Amino acid sequence: MTTLTTNNVGEREKKDRNLTEIDQVICEVDDDITLEDLAPDGGWGWMVALAMIIVLVTTLGPASSFAIIFGDFLVTTGQTGTAMTLFNSVFMITFSISSLLTNALLKKYSMRPVGIAGAMFFSIPNVALAFVNNVYEMAFIFFLQGIGIGLLITICNTNFNAYFVKKRTRVMSLAQTITGMGGIAYPICIEKMMSMYGFRGTAALTGAFSLNCIAGMTMMHPVEWHARDPAEVRAERIREADERKSKELAISKRRSTIHVYQESASTRRCSLRSLKDESSNEVPLLIDSYKTHAKKVASISELEGPRLRSSSLSAREALTRKFSALSASSLTNLASGVGAFTDIRHNRLDKITKVADQKKGDQHEEVQGLTMSNMLSELLEMSLIKDRSFLNLCFGISFVFTSDFTFSSLLPLMLTNYGYDTSDAALAVMVGATAELISRILLAIFTVFVNVKARYLFFFAMIAMSFAKAGFLIFENTLMGALVMNAAIGMVRSWLLVPQPLVIIEDISIDKFASAYGIFAVVNGIVSIFVGPFIGFVKDWTDSYRVCQYAMLGMNSIFVIPWALQFIFVDLLKWRKERRNKICTETEGSEHDNDKCVNVL
Repeated sequence: MTTLTTNNVGEREKKDRNLTEIDQVICEVDDDITLEDLAPDGGWGWMVALAMIIVLVTTLGPASSFAIIFGDFLVTTGQTGTAMTLFNSVFMITFSISSLLTNALLKKYSMRPVGIAGAMFFSIPNVALAFVNNVYEMAFIFFLQGIGIGLLITICNTNFNAYFVKKRTRVMSLAQTITGMGGIAYPICIEKMMSMYGFRGTAALTGAFSLNCIAGMTMMHPVEWHARDPAEVRAERIREADERKSKELAISKRRSTIHVYQESASTRRCSLRSLKDESSNEVPLLIDSYKTHAKKVASISELEGPRLRSSSLSAREALTRKFSALSASSLTNLASGVGAFTDIRHNRLDKITKVADQKKGDQHEEVQGLTMSNMLSELLEMSLIKDRSFLNLCFGISFVFTSDFTFSSLLPLMLTNYGYDTSDAALAVMVGATAELISRILLAIFTVFVNVKARYLFFFAMIAMSFAKAGFLIFENTLMGALVMNAAIGMVRSWLLVPQPLVIIEDISIDKFASAYGIFAVVNGIVSIFVGPFIGFVKDWTDSYRVCQYAMLGMNSIFVIPWALQFIFVDLLKWRKERRNKICTETEGSEHDNDKCVNVL
């Protein structure tokens, strides 16, 4: 009797488990398809990647050579350090504001008109740089260019990440590698043009080349134009669910076989009398199984009858599509799941009712007009602002980028201050860009074979950059030492620039990308506005580039400890929880394994 009771309990558990699996298959098929599921991961996405390369090369490429073009002009003002940090601060103010407004603009206007407007805000003032007469005119031009860059960068990153999901890291590495070639070409071309056309002619040609970003923005098609077919995504989900169920069924069969072989010796040596008793008791079980089979057939007929009499043809077709989506093994267990189908249908009706009520509420709120909270929600995603981990990442990247951008801007001036000529400064910039390009290629190869989160790459590069800049402080007195350490800085810089767009949105859904980049731009602007001028003030007050480098080194290293703490107490705990849930899912169905799952890790 004990054996029969155990068998009955096992069969009931198996039936319940089969019902649950059927429910899961149907729920997975009926789940709303997200934008991540519809991402093309190719197609027109390659043109979007090309457009992003054009924009980055024409806008950010000349940044490292700015001091080469306008260095002599700024020296005549006597406020070189203050002027450079002033330009950066003014630029970051409008960059932050326009990046923040991009999310609201994209909700009202199409992506390409907003992008073209941003391209014009950048390229036209860039041409006007050739005609400036004082520092204040340059500051106003940087003010306008910040608006354009804020729109361009946010749109490029948002649209690129919407087109690529599975291939995102590899394609971004490839795009950044090609962009790095522009960093090599610009110093060489600018040095040649400076000797031929002077700094104003060189500035005019550089500005004219930046007009290509307008053409790049025309290639930024919205992802909705090239998204995958939802029917294809649903079919793929059904196949994956069917394969997963088949694997689970095979595992459960292997476990049941193992349990049969593990029967105790006393049960195998039972007497003939007990064997006869058990055989007599097995007859009701056989009869019960026939009764159960009859009930299943009756249940099917009860389901088929009302459905054939139903006057709603669309409901019958929808149910038929759901049944045809299930595999043959799922149809075997379908008879025992009639009640579950009814519950699912009621749940779907409840969801539809809730959605309709929600839409009515939204329409009522729109009639009332925008309140202050609604206006803020249009610009900001409040859930991101309350996320301390997200803000920690934003502040860490902002401090590192402000330090590195200031260092790159002052590098030609620092070298000329140490007695090197302009050609040596251009050579140093070119060496750094070449090393950066080589490092980007190595990074692209690395990401093909190693799957690692972008934030961990950035954290490693943050620490390596501190050592590289400390080495530049030690060996900058010789030209060879300065070139070697600048090459090291360039190699590490690629490991900062390439993963940076992915660090911000790594754990964020696509619909929050634009808001995430906008919030990051605001944080970056705040850091640049308050910290950037401080570095320039330190340089002019002490009249020492060495003290200025100490300040930049401290900025680069200040967030190493906060990031390390976040990785230990947030990311590590999250990883352990996901691993525990995965083990529980894989070992589901065995009491022994479930006990092991509870105590894992």
